[in-house]
Amino acid sequence: MLMNLFSLFCFKCKQGEPTVSMKSSGTMVTVSQSCFKCGENAYQWRSQALILGKYPAGNLLLSFGVLMAGASISKMLLVFRHMGLVAYNVRTFFTHQSTFLFSAILHYWETYRAALISEIKGMKDVTWCGDGRFDSMGHSAHDVLLFHPQGGTL
Repeated sequence: MLMNLFSLFCFKCKQGEPTVSMKSSGTMVTVSQSCFKCGENAYQWRSQALILGKYPAGNLLLSFGVLMAGASISKMLLVFRHMGLVAYNVRTFFTHQSTFLFSAILHYWETYRAALISEIKGMKDVTWCGDGRFDSMGHSAHDVLLFHPQGGTL
C-alpha cells in the first residue's frame, strides 16, 4: 500500500506519477520518489528514526525486547518469517547486544545499585548479611546455609 500512496504524486513538487522504489533495512522501510522536475532532489521517507544516524530505532527496540524477554532470536526470526514480516538477521541482533544493549543494561544496573546503597546507608539499625557474591541482579549463585544447633539447616 505504501507503493500506491507514494505513486500518486511527488511529495516535493506535487507532479503526478513519480517513480517509486522501496528498500528495507531490517524493520525499517525507506521509500524514494523521483520525478523529472525534482531530479536528484528526490523525496525520501523513512518509516523509523535513525539512532546515531545509522541504526533504525525499531531494529534496536526489537533486539532489546527479545533480549529482555529471554527469547531465542533465531526462533523469533523464524516466527516473523512465517508471518511475512521483514526483520534483520541473527548477526545484527548480536551486534546490537555487544554494541548497545549490554552496556546500557550494565549502566542502568550500576546506577540503580548505587542509589539503593546510598539509600540503605542513610538508614539506622540495619544489618547487612549475605555472602556478597552476586552474579546478576537479585540472584545469588552461592546460597548461604545457616546450621541450626539442634540439626538441620535454615
